[in-house]
Amino acid sequence: MDDSLLDDLAKLIDDAMDASDGYAIRKHLGSLEDASRHNLTIFKQAKIEFFKANCYSALRQIQDRHQSWDWDDPDLENEIYHLRLSRNILLDIPITSDRTDLRYRVSTNLANALNHVGRFSEAIELWDEVLKEFPDYAMSVGNRGFAFLWYAKCLYDPGHQEIFLNESYHSIKLALELGVEEHASLGMQQWLEHLLELHDWESFQFHRKKESRGKSKREKAYRTWCLDHRLFLNPLNDLWKEDIAANDVFTFPSTIIKIENSRRGAPPEGYGIYNQLKQEYVSARYMLFDAITESRKGVHFSDKRVKLYDMLDFREYRLWIEKAKMAFMGAHAIFDKIAYLVNEYWELKLPARSIKFKSCWFKNGRSSNGLAAAFETSENWPLRGLYWISKEFIGEKGRESPLQPDAWHISEIRNHIAHKYLKVFDHILVDTKQWRNASGHEWEYPISDQELIDQTLKLLGLVRSALIYVSLAVYDEESRKRAAIDDDLLGDMQLFEVDDNYRL
Repeated sequence: MDDSLLDDLAKLIDDAMDASDGYAIRKHLGSLEDASRHNLTIFKQAKIEFFKANCYSALRQIQDRHQSWDWDDPDLENEIYHLRLSRNILLDIPITSDRTDLRYRVSTNLANALNHVGRFSEAIELWDEVLKEFPDYAMSVGNRGFAFLWYAKCLYDPGHQEIFLNESYHSIKLALELGVEEHASLGMQQWLEHLLELHDWESFQFHRKKESRGKSKREKAYRTWCLDHRLFLNPLNDLWKEDIAANDVFTFPSTIIKIENSRRGAPPEGYGIYNQLKQEYVSARYMLFDAITESRKGVHFSDKRVKLYDMLDFREYRLWIEKAKMAFMGAHAIFDKIAYLVNEYWELKLPARSIKFKSCWFKNGRSSNGLAAAFETSENWPLRGLYWISKEFIGEKGRESPLQPDAWHISEIRNHIAHKYLKVFDHILVDTKQWRNASGHEWEYPISDQELIDQTLKLLGLVRSALIYVSLAVYDEESRKRAAIDDDLLGDMQLFEVDDNYRL
């Protein structure tokens, strides 16, 4: 397909969108599917996936679901899926050889969609990627500012709220100065005025304290690595990669329980579950850092004097690879454990053997039964974000379509580490992607060392987001409870932090 035909199709799609013609849009989706079967350049492939995403976005808006609180939306799922396909293709094209703004539009739209469903932390990271390359991309600046506003409303720490509201004000103001599309300008101006009613952000001053990243050279390197990859359980790490965000300050929020339901004065078990999830996350995070840093050194002494045969195909056997595998498995296991917290707090009463992150949202743990009563009418934004994270994974027996194009790849990595044989190769010497596409892999699965690191990093980022969303979802529920109870009927129970130097 030549450029002129593709441009003509794009024009027809735009006309159908402007006319809110759902029939025509679905017809054009069929044309795009046909076009996908041609031998296309990778840039044209990316454009076609972007056009498909736009079609699904238009269908969603035609049916007036763009403002709804439906927990499930097939068109939105398809929109996100095709935006991700387009983005994955564009990541393989050097920025220097791409003279269009397509990659910025794709990432901005993907961020907008994720933010809509409550995955604001991940959306901010995407907008930041755009602004790193294109600082004056007004729609990313403005939409990011809106996300800061709604993020602030979810936070339980007043200090963090204030910081996010300030960032929101200045981002929206900058977007207006840069110039946004007419339909967005009025809304941004209204929100800017609303923010000024809350505070004079022009005179707001916040001094980022200079804090230590640790005593040893290694600890400083570790904390810098966590900051750079946004891996601290700290909302400020979604804003900055500076010292003030280099700690895991995020916790389980204050909760209200009836006295008769308390366990002889012990804290509610939700705090213990969240403690464990947090500890497992930070341990998996460090294990990956340890694996990466060790990979740059010589052979570890534990790998010496171990008799192995050279298979003549550049596969690797090293301690650091096993550490990376353990970090991957440790991170992946946290999702099902988050489901235990969801089951406990929202009183779903699922039997322990049936609790899974993918299915805990449904009546009796089965998607065919529909959402559990606790969620059906809920307008808890971060809780919906947590639910949409569950869509990232392969469903029961692979029947449900995942939201993530890499979902099968992630599933294969986990299954082969746990039950089969993950073969790790030197990424410089072996093209494992081509090898995987060329043959079946029933009991063994080839992957490069760099892919293993990248997928584990991606997984850790997803776990971090899930831990933030579940805490903020509980805070949202508790805020509603507190608003319905007379303050005179509430008492306080003080919880104490575990000393860093002495873990019980």
